[in-house]
Amino acid sequence: MDRMEFEEIVAQAMLAPSAHNTQPARWRQVAACIEVHADLSRRLPVGDPNDRDLEVSCGAAVEGTVLALAARGVGAEVTVSDEPEEAGLRKIACIAPKATADTEDAKLAVEASKRLTHRGGFAPPPQGAFENWSSAHMTLVEDAAQIEWLAKQIDIASARVVRSRAFRSELLSWMRLRDVDPNYHIDGLNREVLAMDTTTARFAPFVLGGRLYDLLAVLGLGPHLSGEAARSREAGAIALFHWPENGSMIEAGRAFYRSWLQATARGLVGWPAAAPADDPGTCAAVSDRFSVPTGRVLFNALRLGAANGATPSRTRLSMREVIV
Repeated sequence: MDRMEFEEIVAQAMLAPSAHNTQPARWRQVAACIEVHADLSRRLPVGDPNDRDLEVSCGAAVEGTVLALAARGVGAEVTVSDEPEEAGLRKIACIAPKATADTEDAKLAVEASKRLTHRGGFAPPPQGAFENWSSAHMTLVEDAAQIEWLAKQIDIASARVVRSRAFRSELLSWMRLRDVDPNYHIDGLNREVLAMDTTTARFAPFVLGGRLYDLLAVLGLGPHLSGEAARSREAGAIALFHWPENGSMIEAGRAFYRSWLQATARGLVGWPAAAPADDPGTCAAVSDRFSVPTGRVLFNALRLGAANGATPSRTRLSMREVIV
């Protein structure tokens, strides 16, 4: 492939989701292979100390590359890498084009430009949106009472995680709360993406960044401060994603992205919730309640429904920053 075609493939592949919209994936063209690397400067050492979310994010980028090739009628053979890091990059996978694309991949590829994270709440999903949809790595929760329980658990887990001042500091470093922030339209979580009004955005750094949150958390107000239950319970379903305990989280990321694109094809928007997987107590409770198979671990949840109101614009790095 020539340089122009390679850049077109990367432009589509980089639409894949990533934790905090850190966009850690980097692409390199080497002979007939497209390599995907992780930019380790975009790790989340506090929130993601074991690089689970980094690998899931890069796995989604790998799947995005496979689908971008499929959109051009080209198949792909993926080889996951275990090479050590070099110059701040860790090689994730090599994607070698092959003759024929999978028909399902080609159909799914068109959904990449439509897929969005929507935190503004949900409207009722289209009729039959969840029918005949299942996967070995996904447990789909549709019962309203169970969604209510999960919404509360997400808030409890979030409050426990956010209670760490180091975590809050790291989170704030990826929040773009003022329109004048030079990265507002580039990466991280801006005010529109967070569905945050200007007043809340103005005071959020003072609450999250100092001792005020610590005091309020001691008073038991943590779940209310970081709470999302009111919007979470509006979801038409919550998909719980789990993967073999010692399995590749890169492959988990590929599967997660495919499922999200399948949801997009069904007229749905999504809102991830990683906190239940991050908090051991909540992870155990959720896994037990929904019978996550033995030997598999919860790694993410995705709240699903129709968008309630306008969806925010997507923010992405420039092409020159993601091609190495």
